[in-house]
Amino acid sequence: MKDYTTLKEGCLTPAALQDVPGFCRRFGLEGIEVFMDDVKNRTEVLFAAETEKEALVDRLAAGSVKRIHCSYWAYPTSFLTKHSFSQLEERFGGLAAVREYYGDLTGAHMYARWCQEYELATALGAQSYTFHLIDYAPIDGMWDFTISKADIRQAMISMLQHFLNELLDRGLIGPDSPQIELENAGWGLEHGMQTAEDYAMLYRQIYDPFHKVKLGWDINHLLHALGADAGSGSARFYLPDSEITPEMNRLQTEYGHDPSLFAVKWLEHNILHPDLAGKVGSIHLSDCGLKDTQYFTNGIFTGEYYQNISALKTWEEREEYGVGIVLSKYDNHLVLGTGALEPVYVKAMIGALAVHSPECVILHELKNSTDLEQDLRRQLDCIA
Repeated sequence: MKDYTTLKEGCLTPAALQDVPGFCRRFGLEGIEVFMDDVKNRTEVLFAAETEKEALVDRLAAGSVKRIHCSYWAYPTSFLTKHSFSQLEERFGGLAAVREYYGDLTGAHMYARWCQEYELATALGAQSYTFHLIDYAPIDGMWDFTISKADIRQAMISMLQHFLNELLDRGLIGPDSPQIELENAGWGLEHGMQTAEDYAMLYRQIYDPFHKVKLGWDINHLLHALGADAGSGSARFYLPDSEITPEMNRLQTEYGHDPSLFAVKWLEHNILHPDLAGKVGSIHLSDCGLKDTQYFTNGIFTGEYYQNISALKTWEEREEYGVGIVLSKYDNHLVLGTGALEPVYVKAMIGALAVHSPECVILHELKNSTDLEQDLRRQLDCIA
């Protein structure tokens, strides 16, 4: 499998950042993935003229950028489909705040920005465009979800089809354009598209004439769903009962006594699902420790954590508190072998994935690393 890594400023020393191609050669990488909101703020038009696009292409190519990660916004279901739009307006504190955050009241800016990002990826000759639709609150943990997961899942399929239709209508997608990888959105603090069964449903519905839609399985996000009770040491799904399927119950009963094995069996159930053979474009490789506390239920903080965030006086304080727990307990993207996973199990799974989906690549997603060179070397050694 070919290797790539995500790259955010601050992950590399200034000297290494100036020579990303050299960094890629040292680690045997095909290139890097960048987050488009880091390249240019998502509130803006990406480029207004062909010369601006060409300048962006030259800048990214010089930095060995081979994968583009889309810009993304919170609450896409409520905003783009207008499901419970009145509630969205209330939670943002007024229509003006909604308009400011999304760029308009229709979704035109979001789709136009995504189309420009995909157009840029095509001009760059990128290996993939990572498309990420999730549903979470701007202040994580302050509000629960009143839209069912079933409705959100169907909405996300509709929103993806709308994006594909926009690309088709603008003539931006074709046999030679990049694949579109759908990154699974994590449970535990947010609803979204997460399981193999969700994606099998998606593939039954979408119109994708050039067969560009693939899956980008983010291991860290899959592990959001799991926790290990401090007393017994047994692992289980930290999810509402309504979201736990019979197959998930089976996995929990059979492997819950061994948290590390349970974690990898949950990964295998999704990543190697037979209905998705040939559909996996990448595996986003990182680790995540199993929580001993269920911080969120249906999107809202539990117990003392909700009391703590409710007691804070300013939006900035609440955001800092909520995001701090998310980044430390859920979306932490640890080096493989430093969380729930045994590298030997993951290495075997990657070997099986190479047969299951032969064109799959590995994306080392260590986006929260403060020393990417050290952490990437450790992770590469784990799967060597």
